[in-house]
Amino acid sequence: MKKVVILFTGLLFALNVMAQSGVFPQQTFDELSYGLYWFGSDNQYEKAGEETQNGSAFFDPSKPTLIFIHGWQPFNMAKQKRFVFHNTDGDYPDIDLANLWITQGYNVGVLYWDQFADEGNVRSAEAKIWTATGKHDMRWRDSHGTYHEGPDKNVTELLLAEYLTGMAHYTGNDIRIAGHSLGNQLALRLTEALAKLSDQGKIDASLVPQRVSLLDAFYSNLPQIYLNFRWVGAVIRDIAKDLKSRGVAIDSYRTSLVTSNPLVGDENRKLMNNIAFAELKTQFFEQVQIAEKHSASIWLYLWSIIYPTPPVTDNTLAGLSAASTNDEVKQWMQTSDHLIQVEGGTTKELQDNVYETAPAL
Repeated sequence: MKKVVILFTGLLFALNVMAQSGVFPQQTFDELSYGLYWFGSDNQYEKAGEETQNGSAFFDPSKPTLIFIHGWQPFNMAKQKRFVFHNTDGDYPDIDLANLWITQGYNVGVLYWDQFADEGNVRSAEAKIWTATGKHDMRWRDSHGTYHEGPDKNVTELLLAEYLTGMAHYTGNDIRIAGHSLGNQLALRLTEALAKLSDQGKIDASLVPQRVSLLDAFYSNLPQIYLNFRWVGAVIRDIAKDLKSRGVAIDSYRTSLVTSNPLVGDENRKLMNNIAFAELKTQFFEQVQIAEKHSASIWLYLWSIIYPTPPVTDNTLAGLSAASTNDEVKQWMQTSDHLIQVEGGTTKELQDNVYETAPAL
């Protein structure tokens, strides 16, 4: 019972993580501002659009590309806070995570939907991923806390259009989307939409992400009207199954209990058993530090790109991390086994992490 109370009281803060003020001007929060942004080092950024399609200070259309999608953002607009890659607010490593990927040869971007995600109830934000006609339609919030009438398209449709504009002249062959918390649903839905556009001959197949990484993924429980009374997690499983059949690599990392909160969350074990899944230990935080544990999935994943994949004591396959190749991820997708961290969970450093396999959930 004590654990349930801790999870319940901490949920609001746990899903609202790793955002910082002082990077984006107030105008960004007072006008509707969403879509694809490219990042350089030191939290430098530019809005992706027609003027950046052929290349810019922070985008090379021939390079591998990582695009991150954040989750729920309650009350962040009033604080003028947005996700950034070098975060000095909170208990995060003082590391420029974007620069790590840039030095590995990647473009680094963020698909923002934070003004839509600024809702007091996580279900209200989640609904906007799937429908434009939910309880609160597509209202968005400004820095004064005022809600405004939004567009007539849902968040997936809006971000799809932004992606297609920003990536229109992409000539590379390596696109990865990483979605945190609620953002994992957008990552999967967006990839599915792109795959279907490719099937129809409307876009080149190179614009379809080859990999989707789920970072402490969150799904609400209970049937939803906008999904014909299906659970979100069940629909997500169908999407993941389709993408898996298309050869998309899907890896998932769990760092907290908040995503399986019995009051609102769905652990979605069937999904995890059919993709590459690893449970990470975050014992360097106290049990009550729910927000820190939840956000740890972001920086642990992004940081891991510069290190070799972690060892697995009882399997010859390479462990899972951002540094895993797509083929290595697909190998884990072919088994219902998952990985559990058995060493290194008391330190934030990644070099001491060791895993072993565990059977299906």
